[in-house]
Amino acid sequence: MCGIFGISAKQNIVEDLFLGIFYLQHRGQKYCGISTSDLNSIKIRTHRGLVRATFTNDLGGLEGNMGIGHTSLKDRQPLKLDSKMGEFTICFEGNIVNVKELVTELKSQGHSFYTDSDVEVIAKLIAQGNGFVDGIEKMAAKLRGAYALVILARDKIFAARDKYAFRPMVIGRKDGAVAVASESCAFVNLGFEIERDVKPGEILEIDDSRYETKKILKADFTQYCAFEWIYTANVASTIDGLSVDIARRNMGAALAKRYPVEADIVAAVPNSGIGHAIGYSHESGIPYDNVFIKYDYASRSYTQPTQAERDREAKIKLIPVPAKIEGKRVIICDDSIVRGTQMKNDLVVKLKKNGVKEIHVRVACPLLKAPCLYGVATRSKSELAAHEKTVEQIRQYIGVDSLAFNTPEDLGKAIGRPLDQICYSCVSDEYRV
Repeated sequence: MCGIFGISAKQNIVEDLFLGIFYLQHRGQKYCGISTSDLNSIKIRTHRGLVRATFTNDLGGLEGNMGIGHTSLKDRQPLKLDSKMGEFTICFEGNIVNVKELVTELKSQGHSFYTDSDVEVIAKLIAQGNGFVDGIEKMAAKLRGAYALVILARDKIFAARDKYAFRPMVIGRKDGAVAVASESCAFVNLGFEIERDVKPGEILEIDDSRYETKKILKADFTQYCAFEWIYTANVASTIDGLSVDIARRNMGAALAKRYPVEADIVAAVPNSGIGHAIGYSHESGIPYDNVFIKYDYASRSYTQPTQAERDREAKIKLIPVPAKIEGKRVIICDDSIVRGTQMKNDLVVKLKKNGVKEIHVRVACPLLKAPCLYGVATRSKSELAAHEKTVEQIRQYIGVDSLAFNTPEDLGKAIGRPLDQICYSCVSDEYRV
């Protein structure tokens, strides 16, 4: 999970670029960076921390008419390189499965590495091409995994989405400017209209507030990441033509149809569980209300890079509302259960301490049985509650009265796509890429 933004305009773009990555902050809260060009030079600045906290008073000297930006939970980007094609900076989102093999190959060719990051490997592969479009194509042929990227050369931006479409990317336009972003929520308050999604495998050249398709790399199938709609994306975004808010409500409604239960309140694990809970409430007729309030200054817990950081963030971010829940039968809707520790050690403890009579948990994502090879959050089956536990065993482990998960089939219907177009390898334990 990262957020990427690129923009070309006829005027200074630094303010729009700053806000563009700010509206993608939910995709990564540990690092952020900006690179701009004024046709004479490429400038770059990165920070550890949040976009507003670090860049609000640090945009001086970054003026230009095109630029790219990044938010990350893993590493500092953009990365800057010099090559036979000249200087360029690059931002990347995704995960490269065969990165170790690619590093070994590049080292055998005489390359040395400053970092161990995927983005440096990708940049060096692209730099071997005869121009950026050719370099992106050659890079894509070598790697296994998922990517979306933007490259800033001195006079152009290049944007690319992998041919399987794991990671989202959308094009926006307003008078005198064109932009690409991980999500459409980055456009609305900047005055951009959604033009279209970047097509799977598409390579775009952007300059002088215009864009052109230079190539489309073909694949036999697509693998849209289901987790974008379940959890990752902002609720205000539209991902590949489907509103995230509508998709989440569809998932909640599916849970209410398949797993009804008598209760007094439907509630959410905020913020990503809210849409699922509203959908459940509308379908079941049980009123929705706040049981937990997310503290505004807390971050997302699932995206933290270590278990200790995830546990700490989960413990501090949710505050129960005692007056709403004492003596009540409560349905709690969540986006997913990964390890189960946060539900067991934090949410359920807080609910029981405040006098909840019954706790029924309904989960939008089907049982997670395998690690995601195309992101960074889980790396082994041993991390996952559903790897060795049945639903009943998970229910007993977290200590609730009932527990149910969406089926893969209901998930596909909620997203409105056949299952063979969706990546749910974390559920099926089968990898097509």
